[in-house]
Amino acid sequence: MVGERGSEGVDRELATAVGVYALTDATLNEATAGTDLTAWELETAVERAGLAEALDLDGSGDVSETIDELFEP
Repeated sequence: MVGERGSEGVDRELATAVGVYALTDATLNEATAGTDLTAWELETAVERAGLAEALDLDGSGDVSETIDELFEP
């Protein structure tokens, strides 16, 4: 999770992805599209920031649900 750092040490790609996820109805995968981040890294960052509940990120994780959907017949 190494992105461009702003003047205060903020990872701009991560900050942008968190903003897209928080302010839109984008999934974790959609929020990280066009970045070097994975959905898992974004999910971890949201949880570490204590925003999982506020952003309605359930314990099973959006990423886990996406993986399950991919394997459904």
